[in-house]
Amino acid sequence: MPFPPRYRRHPLGVTVVELAAVMALLAILLALGLPVLLEPLERSRADTTRLRLVSVFNSARAMAITHRRVVTVCPSIDGTGCDADWASGWLIQADRSAGPDEAVGPRQFLAGTRSPRIRASSTQSRRYLRFQGDGRSGGSTLTVRICVGAQLHSEVIVNNVGRTRSVRQRTPAPCPF
Repeated sequence: MPFPPRYRRHPLGVTVVELAAVMALLAILLALGLPVLLEPLERSRADTTRLRLVSVFNSARAMAITHRRVVTVCPSIDGTGCDADWASGWLIQADRSAGPDEAVGPRQFLAGTRSPRIRASSTQSRRYLRFQGDGRSGGSTLTVRICVGAQLHSEVIVNNVGRTRSVRQRTPAPCPF
């Protein structure tokens, strides 16, 4: 006489060994597939950094023209001072334009990406960007190169007239820094 369904000899479910085998297999598949899944995310973050840099430069230039005073943009991690990595954030500062008694304009800090794989560096001769009251950016052309890991992703270029443009790298190239 067969047992009723509620009194089966083999319990339903999985054993600890079966569960451990499935978990080990999932861990291996995840370890192999995770870098492939993270690469598009990092490229998207680098694109966002590039577009935000263009926006910050254009806003600083517009501020300089509107208020007819010098506006400086520099890379900053925490908004207290200038740094070297343009990907971590930006500090916008309106400089003194009249006499020594005039107060320095307000500072504005904009946070950048928090991804450790994204770096952005400018040419050695231009550590910051300064727009004159007429919107010009004196000196040499500023080029900010954005890299994801060891690959060059894009560039943001500000010419002497103060116009900003960006170029996305279409062919693989090594990061110059």
